[in-house]
Amino acid sequence: MVLSPEQQFEEMREEAYFCMEGLGRLNPEKVDFYIDYIKFQVEHGFYDGDANLNILKLYQFSPDLITRSSIDIVHLILVKALMQLPKEDYVFCRAQLSQDMIDDNLTKKIDDVATLLETCLFPKFWSVVQEEKIFSEMAGFVEAARCFICHVIQLTYKNIEIDFLKQLLGPLSTDQEFDEILERHSWEVNGDSVFIGHKEEMVESKEIVEKMPIEVVRPLLAIR
Repeated sequence: MVLSPEQQFEEMREEAYFCMEGLGRLNPEKVDFYIDYIKFQVEHGFYDGDANLNILKLYQFSPDLITRSSIDIVHLILVKALMQLPKEDYVFCRAQLSQDMIDDNLTKKIDDVATLLETCLFPKFWSVVQEEKIFSEMAGFVEAARCFICHVIQLTYKNIEIDFLKQLLGPLSTDQEFDEILERHSWEVNGDSVFIGHKEEMVESKEIVEKMPIEVVRPLLAIR
């Protein structure tokens, strides 16, 4: 029986869970399994942050496991963690790296991209990620980044110009893709801008003043 990618992922996640129990978490003999697991996640678009973090801990406590290909695995883990923003997975993974890993050129590039996202320099972010294959070829990376950007837009703007919004969202293949993003987030086009807030926020408040004759108020105030 051929298992679907979802079923394979569940089996591998369960195996990873048992591998990480107790002292087995840092068993260097399991490193090959973890490497196959992260590669499977990258290929099929799944994510297991605990298992990926554990690979970095294995490299931290068993530095003899580190090879050139290990650095490539580290890069995959960092990019997958970055895709979880606004969660702090990337910060946790970054904290496990040795100085040699941090000084690696591609690691620095990933760091730069993370900084651009976290500081909301989105147009610059899009121009940089198109230059590196690890971002353009990572399944789901563009969608994850755009999801985070929409999250920031939702928190920041009530109305935003359409042209500026498209700059923040990065390269879109069709106008339909832009429309789908608007529909997904319940944003509405209003002329040359997009209304980001909720419909109830469009209702203008109105001050209502009621005038009551003094004869009605006097008993309440006990005026003598």
